[in-house]
Amino acid sequence: MKFMKLLKNKKVKIVFGIILLVGGYLLYRHYSDKNQTVSEEQINIPVEVKRGNIKETVSASGQIETANYLAVTTSVNGIVKKVFVSEGDVVTKGQSIMEITLNSDGEESRASAWASYLSAKSSLESAKNQLITLETALINAEEDFEDEKEQNSYQTHDERIAYTLAENAWEVAKFNYDSQEDSIAQKQIALNKAWLTYQAQSPTIVAPSSGTIANIVVVEGMEITNSLSERTSSTVASIRNEGSPIASVNISEVDINKIEVGQKAELTLNSIKDTIFTGMVVGIDKIGVSSSGVSNYPVIIKFDENSDEVLPNMGVDADIIIQEKENVLYVPSAAILSMRGNTMLRVNGQERPVQVETGISTNDYTEIISGVEEGTEILMTTLPTNGFTSTSDSNEQDRPRGVFFGPGGGR
Repeated sequence: MKFMKLLKNKKVKIVFGIILLVGGYLLYRHYSDKNQTVSEEQINIPVEVKRGNIKETVSASGQIETANYLAVTTSVNGIVKKVFVSEGDVVTKGQSIMEITLNSDGEESRASAWASYLSAKSSLESAKNQLITLETALINAEEDFEDEKEQNSYQTHDERIAYTLAENAWEVAKFNYDSQEDSIAQKQIALNKAWLTYQAQSPTIVAPSSGTIANIVVVEGMEITNSLSERTSSTVASIRNEGSPIASVNISEVDINKIEVGQKAELTLNSIKDTIFTGMVVGIDKIGVSSSGVSNYPVIIKFDENSDEVLPNMGVDADIIIQEKENVLYVPSAAILSMRGNTMLRVNGQERPVQVETGISTNDYTEIISGVEEGTEILMTTLPTNGFTSTSDSNEQDRPRGVFFGPGGGR
């Protein structure tokens, strides 16, 4: 009861509240220090101003689009009867590669393709015959119109009507003739397509181009199955031609305006270790694609040299060189300081930072144009590499400890 009476006293309430706050703070510091210890001291690492080559690049990733491999496909259904070539053989366009024994579906598809070809051929011949008739009508209309122009004085109403009728007849005849020529061109394309479709149903598969057989994916006795309704096709081999691989990489909207045709690039592939390929930007898609609010712009890079190891659809990383300088002074980008709009470096042994003029910069290094000389020892400030420990989670010990600070995300 005495304790409750004391709580009713205003001064006692204030004192009691202060005691609770202080006690809570001390408990918090006790358990916080127990679970995690952080050192606020920074570490100064001495580094030298060096001379060498520096280049600014834009990094991107993508895949190999083509590596001069041409797929040999077939739309037939049947059993592989005979393979006439082997991997590494040089073939010419039209040379027989293999023969297929067609099953009932294959025979039906081939017969249907032949019927479509004959129909397209007949339609083209009919259109050509009709063109002859229209040509005769055009010649007659043109002659009548020329005669009307020579004989018509265009003075009376009947003469003016006669002139207009002759002119209209010539224009109609010319329109019909030109339209028929366009129709013939379309029917010729349809005939060519029908012939290619029929060839695709042929039991004899031929090389679509000259080159070297890179691989054969079927053997004698293997069944080939395709959908007749969806007109699918199966790859049975591939032919390699001379030429350099082509890669497509995606550039972000932040960097796309830095990219130009003709810029050099260094390319690496995860599947080919310890090898750096060189190439050049040959095409830029300025329209780009947008997905989930992120815009990317495909850039085409052609390799400088051919390589048998580079295959289609392989993943590729590219560093496109924006600008490059040789024999210049440079320092780690993490050593650069920005103070009141000025670029500074901390020279070892001097109390105040030194103002410098910088050139091109990357995440790793920055060019120094003036302010310090080669061999000058400067200080690069980092966070401590120890003191970041936690007993609350044993997995925390596997995290990286030290981080370098620098402009533009330099680390």
